[in-house]
Parts: sequence; C-alpha cells; structure tokens
Amino acid sequence: MPFIQNTEKDRRDMLAAIGVKSVEDLYQDVPAELRIRMDDKSKLQLPAGKGELDVTRHVNSLLAKSRTAADYAFFRGGGIYNHHVSTLTDHIALFDSSFITAYTPYQPEASQGTLTAIFQFQSCVTALTGLEVANASMYDGATALAEGVLMAYRVVEDQFRKEKRETVLLAGAINPEYVRTIKTYCHTTGLPVVEVPAGADGRVDQKALQAALKRDVAAVAVQSPNFLGVIEDVEAITAVARRNESVIVQAVAEPVSLALLQTPAEAGVDICCGEGQALGNHMFLGGPAFGFFAARKEHVRKMPGRIISQTTDNKGRRAFALALATREQHIRREKATSNICSNQALCALRALIQLSAWGKEGFVELANQCVARTQYAMKALSAVPGVTLAYPDSPVFNEFVIKAKPGLDEALRAKGIVGGLPLETVDATRAGQYLVAVTEMTTNEDIDRYAAALKG
Repeated sequence: MPFIQNTEKDRRDMLAAIGVKSVEDLYQDVPAELRIRMDDKSKLQLPAGKGELDVTRHVNSLLAKSRTAADYAFFRGGGIYNHHVSTLTDHIALFDSSFITAYTPYQPEASQGTLTAIFQFQSCVTALTGLEVANASMYDGATALAEGVLMAYRVVEDQFRKEKRETVLLAGAINPEYVRTIKTYCHTTGLPVVEVPAGADGRVDQKALQAALKRDVAAVAVQSPNFLGVIEDVEAITAVARRNESVIVQAVAEPVSLALLQTPAEAGVDICCGEGQALGNHMFLGGPAFGFFAARKEHVRKMPGRIISQTTDNKGRRAFALALATREQHIRREKATSNICSNQALCALRALIQLSAWGKEGFVELANQCVARTQYAMKALSAVPGVTLAYPDSPVFNEFVIKAKPGLDEALRAKGIVGGLPLETVDATRAGQYLVAVTEMTTNEDIDRYAAALKG
C-alpha cells in the first residue's frame, strides 16, 4: 500500500490494534491463486513508468478517440437532451469554491449558502410548474416519478381510509425507463400497476383510460410531452381522473417545454415531477442528472425528500432553514415517506444558474427556437420518399416519430449523423420507427444533412 502515507510503525500499530500479524492475513479468506503480489512479475504485468509529458501525450491520444454530440449532426433525445450549457454555468458550478460543500449537510442551517441556492432552485421549480411547493430535487426523472406515484397513493390512502385504493394507472406513452422504475418501486410496496397504451394519434386513449379508471385506482400518471414527443391533453385526463377522485401525477422529461405549454397547475395536476437535465446540465453520457418534484401545498407533508424554507434569525435577518425532511434519516422509519437520502445539489445548482442566465425572456426564446427548428425538421424529413411522420396531426414540442427503413442507425452514424432513437430498442413492434429530437443546438444545415442521408 505505498500510496497510503503511513510509516512502517503506523502499519504495525494498526495491525496490532485489530489483532492481525500482517497485511497478508487480512486477505486470508481470498484464495491464494487469486491474490496478486506487487513483486510477482508473472501475474502483475504493468508497463514501465513514464514521465509527466509522456503520460500527458498518452492521455491526450486516448481522449482524441472519444466523440461527443458536437462531432455529429445530433438528433437523439428520449429523456436526455442536447441543449447549450452556458460557460457561466460551468464556471460558477465547477470552479466557485463557495458552492463545493459537503455531500449532505446534516446541520443544514450552518450552510446558508447551500440553503439559499436550494431555496432559489425550489422557487424556480414552482414558477415553472405553477404548483405551490417544491423539494430540493431528486435523483433523476425516473425515481422522481416513482416517488410521485407513491406520494399520490399516500394522499388517497389518507383521504379514503375505509376504502382499499392501491392501483397505479400509467396513462399513455411514458418513458420505458420511468415505467420500469415505477414497477420496481410498486412491486416492493405491493401496489398493482396498470398500463393504458397510447392511441393511434400517440396520445392517451381516452376511452381506454375511462374504462381502466376503476374505484381502486389511487394515482394516474401521465407524461407530457410524452415519450413519443406528443403533447398530451393533460387537462382532459385530469378531468376524467378527478371524477374518480384519483390523484394526478404529471411527468415532464423536457422541462424547456414548460416555457410555452400550459403549466401542470393550470391543467389541474396534483403532483409534477420529471427530469431536469435539460436545464444547465450536459448530457454527461446519460448522467448524473437530477429530478425535480413539485406538488400542491395541502400535500406537502406527504412529499419525499426535503424542503428549504425562508425565515429570520434571532436578529431579524433573512435566513434559511430545513423546514421538512420526511425521510428516514430525520424521523422514525415507520413515519418516513421516502428513503431518498440526498438531493442532487450540484446538478440542481447548475439548473438554477442556467435559468438565471437565460432569464424569463431568454427561456421563452429558447423554447420558441426548439419549436421552430422541430417544425422545419418535420417538414424536411417527411418530404423524403419513404419517410413519413408517425403522428402527423398531433401536437409536439421538440420530438417526433418518423417511419423509415429499419436498421438505419449505423449507416447514418457513418455519415456523421446520430439519428433518432430506434424505437425497436424499447418496443420490438416499432421496427423502422425513430424518435427524432431537435434543440437550439440543431441547425437547419444539420437537418438538411439528415434528410439528404435518408434519401440515400
């Protein structure tokens, strides 16, 4: 263990304290043939050491083999989106030491800077969703939605104590990863899950929804824009579920859409949760990201995670405190609503910085750019012979499904294009269908290249 700066005496003292004669004795349960000694040249074959300059050149040569979205005309979405991240966001979040804090501050009031940022983040989430309360963020969109349906069940369980209402209804095209996560959560808690598929227009089949809304349904979850890119009529879904006295949970995987669309609160939603990656976080090979979570004020004690509030100190100065933390680390385990043990503070901070950099007008302009370029892409791609839109009459934000030949992914990539997500990778019945995502990073030239490649 040469990298641990202990003297030989330190090592002897530690071994004596735990009653072991040698370091080798620590590993006596590991079969001898699996153990590797540093001085055993037959097993440990490492190259000779190099100087700093040589190592730097070697690492740079490895990095040069990597490719990013910037190296392609990029049309992949499905829950992680290629948005521009301001250099301001990177600089403040990564290099300002005042934001590099402990993993989880168990004495949070001592970390006023952290609490201030979280409070402001919560304020942004409530502004985006229209709901009254938001927590300090979640792990990601999938776990946020899973926690959302569990919260909905707790709300209904409390309101209708003499009825058994446990079923979770998943309405329409919800991200398959979110669905799998929900099923895992519900399996461990014994809650039945029923799925209502999307109709021919890519939206929730209203008749199927009404037929599935039995009295035992506690929660109805819907994603809008949904996994197929189609904007759901959330207000109509809410109206149907309201008649059944079920709690409505909306998932939003592309939060930039909230700049233009009806807010979840306006649609009558009780709980809104989703993926916040699009707000100031790079794609990061699919993670880390963060989940956001908002709800109506009357349900605040059923929420998972933790909530920061504004107060005053003993001198009357503005201060922030941990108001609610309904998790097992802070209260008796049987009263906990969640085992979420930490918020994604750094990723949420990035979202706060990015939203502040955009401002209200910039955020709306960003969303308008996404819509305009998406419409251009839909027109350009559907004009290619043999390519059609799967849902030509349904409203979309920045994603849509095209029908073309199966197996185009590798051929497109060879032409410098990361095309739409092949939907057959998540649904075998959808061979030849591709989920195409467009953001402000997508240029008209990229779209024209994609169309030209499809023609070939």
